[in-house]
Amino acid sequence: MIQAIMKEPFAIALEEAQAPKPSADEVLVRIARIGICASDMQIYHGKHKYAKMPMVIGHEACGTVEEVGSSVSGFAVGDRVVIQPQLVCGECYPCSIGRMNVCENLRVMGVHTDGFAAALVALAPKMLHICPPDMDFDKAILAEPMAVAVGAVRRASYEGANIAVIGAGIIGNLIAQVAQIYSGKPALITDVQENRLKIAKQCGIVHTANATAPLKDTIEAIFGRRKADVIIDAAATARTFHESIAAARPASEIIITGNYKEEMAFEVPLIQRREVNLIGHMMYTPDDFAEAVRLLAGGDVKTDALVSKSFELNDIAEAFKFVDDNTADIMKVVVEI
Repeated sequence: MIQAIMKEPFAIALEEAQAPKPSADEVLVRIARIGICASDMQIYHGKHKYAKMPMVIGHEACGTVEEVGSSVSGFAVGDRVVIQPQLVCGECYPCSIGRMNVCENLRVMGVHTDGFAAALVALAPKMLHICPPDMDFDKAILAEPMAVAVGAVRRASYEGANIAVIGAGIIGNLIAQVAQIYSGKPALITDVQENRLKIAKQCGIVHTANATAPLKDTIEAIFGRRKADVIIDAAATARTFHESIAAARPASEIIITGNYKEEMAFEVPLIQRREVNLIGHMMYTPDDFAEAVRLLAGGDVKTDALVSKSFELNDIAEAFKFVDDNTADIMKVVVEI
């Protein structure tokens, strides 16, 4: 079989490899799609501090069950599945309370170890979520970023919240859609890219605003005196960090789900004296992932505008270059295996 190896920064090679044979307690999955996300690009640039090259790239993946180990139940050949790429110890305290997304020994396939840019992968059943048989792969490949969105919104403690989302890329878009479903109220999303705001509108996100205006002013204009109960930062820039704190209402929450790369200095009293909860969010739990599949399958989330372009596996190097050259203009680029 063919697999795509990140040999070194900016260098991806296609290599022949022996097809894996599943053990009795594994499921063999034929990969149909992988998605390219920001962390993949960080690896591509050689700037991901945990990624070790050479490695098989890709942590967002979907496909079909090719073979089922003799000790595995609940799966059948031909099942469409999405892959939850976390490897966890199951023994640390976070794992013991269901917070395996922050396992003290967390590894992610396609980041810390080989991923899914290959024809076949043998996996533990707990890493797989079955999709409806009629779910299109271009929708199924959004399950992983969708799970991030579900996890981010679930970190909020407010019900019926006014929610503002910073960053209208794929994660921010899905967060805002989930926020509207869960809160039952229109959400606000901001970005500096007008094309992303246009896509947000196409996806049914009610309030969109260009982020060149101060976030505090935009929130007050949209939500009025109550302002935002929850601000979710999916952009992860120095500006968005400081704007979130400045715009936060007393007795509100800021949820950080974007992938920050640098330390931030800020005025602690702006958090303390207004009792603003600053909440970290990391990936997803199995329940978040299952909920993501449910929402996608139910049609509650609009996805038609979210896959920007598809490439064949033979053109995966071109796909990464395309993302690099068009970051501001795309939502999700996928590779067909």
